Amino acid sequence: MNISTPHLAMGSNSIWLTLLSKPENLLIRTYLLGLGADHSLLCALPEDQSLDFLKSGISCKGRSCIDGEIYEFETVIQEMLIQPPTIRLAAPQNISRQNPRSFPRLTVNLTGAVRPLSDKGHILAVLPVRLSDLSPTGCQFSVTPSTWPIFSSLQLHISCRLPGFHHHSKFSGSIEWVHPTKEFVIGTKFLFSSTQDVGNQDVIRWYTSQRAHLINTTA
Repeated sequence: MNISTPHLAMGSNSIWLTLLSKPENLLIRTYLLGLGADHSLLCALPEDQSLDFLKSGISCKGRSCIDGEIYEFETVIQEMLIQPPTIRLAAPQNISRQNPRSFPRLTVNLTGAVRPLSDKGHILAVLPVRLSDLSPTGCQFSVTPSTWPIFSSLQLHISCRLPGFHHHSKFSGSIEWVHPTKEFVIGTKFLFSSTQDVGNQDVIRWYTSQRAHLINTTA
């Protein structure tokens, strides 16, 4: 389903942008201020961070919550304004409902920790999260939006104690989609160095165990 661009201003505030930049794609939170006459999107930027990497012409993907539904669009940075820090995005051609990746995952209710990374691979924060589903290929977790770094790469580290295990399992992954509601929900894809990766073996062992089979499954 497509909606016209003007509707983006209704019931919308935060827009999470994935910047398609090099060497790493970055995730940044902006705030919608209004629409230009050409339906461009005027968004406020954080004032307490260096944003020198933002330049006109950079392609990006946006996600926002409108009346409880998640919508996404593609656009480019049209203009940068210095005072106050503001970005103008070209009018999106299409705004469509988000279709998250669908994996055969098991519903879980696990506490864990996530370490979002910078574009240089540095740990930006250690955040408590709650995992809501899990499979050998990825997981979904929720986190308080205000605790997430103002901008980060799409790479992160996740740790949690799987049911039946006496140690914490560690996973590296990449952000696949974002559900930008009050309780920030992120879908991730695991990235294992090999099938012998300890985290990979842990999650497969758990997934195929009787303990995992006793948990409700979701499509």
